[in-house]
Amino acid sequence: MTFVCCWLFESCAEPETSEEMVTSGPTTTLGSENIGDGSNGLVDKYFYDFDDAINATFFMYGGSRFDYTYDKYRQIFNDDPPPMTMANFPDHLLNVSPDSTHFLTRYTIDTLVVGGDTVTSEIGKIVPDSVQLFSSQFKNLESIEWDLDAEPSLQRYRLRNSDWVQADTMLYYSDTFDVVAYWAVLDTPLIQEGILFVDSSEWRDTSYSFVKDDPIVFINNFEFERTQLSSDSLIFRINTDCNDNNQWDGAEEGDTDYNGDGDNWDVLVESIDNVDYNNDGDMEDILYEFVDRGNGLLDPAEVYHDIDGNGEFDLNEPYEDRNCNDRWDDTETDDMGNGMFDDTEQYTLVDVDGDGTEEKQLYLIGEVPNNLLVNWNNPEDPVVMLTVELGDNLTDRWGNVYSDIIETVNFIDSKRQDIGDIDSMVTLYTRQVVGHITDENRQPDDYYITKTEWTTSNAGDVRRHYNYQIYSQDQHVNQLVYPSYFLPRGFYWSPNQIQNGFWHKEFLENEILYYTYNGLLRDGEQVDTAYYDTTDIATYYIEKTFQVETSQVTLPAAKVKASDNGDGTWTCYRDDSVVTDVDNCARADTTFLDCFKITHLLNMTMMGSGVEYGQRSYTWLAKDHGIVRSELFLRWTEHPLDESLSSVFGTPDSLGQIWVGYSRLDLADIDIERSGNVFRQLISPPRTVHLNELGVLPDFDFEPYKLSNQSGLQTIDFRELTP
Repeated sequence: MTFVCCWLFESCAEPETSEEMVTSGPTTTLGSENIGDGSNGLVDKYFYDFDDAINATFFMYGGSRFDYTYDKYRQIFNDDPPPMTMANFPDHLLNVSPDSTHFLTRYTIDTLVVGGDTVTSEIGKIVPDSVQLFSSQFKNLESIEWDLDAEPSLQRYRLRNSDWVQADTMLYYSDTFDVVAYWAVLDTPLIQEGILFVDSSEWRDTSYSFVKDDPIVFINNFEFERTQLSSDSLIFRINTDCNDNNQWDGAEEGDTDYNGDGDNWDVLVESIDNVDYNNDGDMEDILYEFVDRGNGLLDPAEVYHDIDGNGEFDLNEPYEDRNCNDRWDDTETDDMGNGMFDDTEQYTLVDVDGDGTEEKQLYLIGEVPNNLLVNWNNPEDPVVMLTVELGDNLTDRWGNVYSDIIETVNFIDSKRQDIGDIDSMVTLYTRQVVGHITDENRQPDDYYITKTEWTTSNAGDVRRHYNYQIYSQDQHVNQLVYPSYFLPRGFYWSPNQIQNGFWHKEFLENEILYYTYNGLLRDGEQVDTAYYDTTDIATYYIEKTFQVETSQVTLPAAKVKASDNGDGTWTCYRDDSVVTDVDNCARADTTFLDCFKITHLLNMTMMGSGVEYGQRSYTWLAKDHGIVRSELFLRWTEHPLDESLSSVFGTPDSLGQIWVGYSRLDLADIDIERSGNVFRQLISPPRTVHLNELGVLPDFDFEPYKLSNQSGLQTIDFRELTP
């Protein structure tokens, strides 16, 4: 059996978070005396009185079966849906005073001591271990391709890379160290102000390793072949040989300052400027203020790729701009310049022949791979290289050969990892702490714990799950939770670093589960809140909406399923079938007429990234039955564990939001033993259990409290979601 332990303490550290309320909502009805249709009911009658002993069973529809009816499920699987049970523990309360320091006393567990502290072992514990080393990741360049689909001005080479290449190795070793184990009721670091809830059946172990000053060093050299652009970086070159003569030249010489602006580098078009610059009476001249030098050759047409095959250059076709004038030039009939002033040619110094002297190379290195490569291996028929594969070579106009534009290189990636060499290990076994409450106005008996249990099945792998819920009631009904926050992909290194799709604050906090008006649930109640929550991870904008309406719901939850025929057979109410075992009957429908339907809506926005996460739940509370149906929907803009699941569910609603049906609970059975039952009080009276009695209390499945994202009875785990 699980017991609730509480300890009042004198000091605590506040979590490094802050909340700033920004609005109380456009609609908040708690201040209004008359709302809705006037229907109301005491929350204790519709939710639960946790002083009662409650055992309930729900049918659980999750994942792809969220929308199944009871009949459809039985038709497909010939069985009832999987159950989820809920029970509370009203009979035990554990109270401890702060001066009970003897409950922190540590006792040696001799059977777990190995090493120098015993006469049976002088060496200590020998533990085989291993360390895995990973190389750096890289991608091999497989080819480069000119992007003909882009706009002409944006065309460039695209690099085609392989998948990520990475190697790893496992190195094995043995570590020898002494082991000492102790047990105590509580650990010293847990001395904090407030109330501790303790699962008295579960031992929690905390190990402290003491390591030597010198670590164990592991080194591994990973050897790779890598394909990459060669060092000449041809596709990144910017041509500076603007008269295309394969030699460095100074600036072109000035001639006549026709426009009188004090320089000699203008190209003047009289028809455009409407000025007769040379006073010859002809307004059609194009005048150069400088000597537009050629290269002493009759240059062939600049090489281009004839996309449409019409034998003519078109403006959308890529070409080799040999003279830097940003236009295609046809074959020369006269030795001409490029029609623009050429300043002193820039260059890059490179030791081409390895003699220690750097030579001028007529190019600069840019950041964009937009230099179109042309192979002049056949000077009579140069070819544009739209694609460059491994091993491809290139010859330029002047006969220079560039081998292996994409080259293969060998390299070694050395990785080191230091592992602590353990000298000894001390393990402390203490009772599992379920929760910690820092509200000084709360008393131990203000809190109630329930436990839910269920199973999931995936490809025949059946797994059992459980969770604890902690409730309290003041003006409203509260659920104590570790606040959970959605964390999108990219904010962690692996899915293992984010539990169930969420990270959690380290302190329990009250969250209002059901707003009430003087203890009443009321039709038409609505409360909207919004606030900024600043955490160590990020600032989140939290929006919540709470709504209540009267309702009714029909469920397969009747306790009586059949009539006795008196001859060893039963007639099932649901389908009139005759069976010999009443347990073989499907459940008949029960309509709960006196219900309140409660809608919760949570929207969480991570500020800065804009990533959103939403929870929407519908809960039906029936008089004298508590929760009879619970439906939970989720949405997100970036799934935290699987990017491929971010937008594969459902269709957008009117707001463009896609909600995923996560889990539906339908009440199957409930048994409530009222706290006013005199017989129950006589045989099992509530009692206060002290810490020194924890060691003699019976076990309760050895199941500790777990961090999780909770919404009422629902536990949210993104790992359960599949397309």
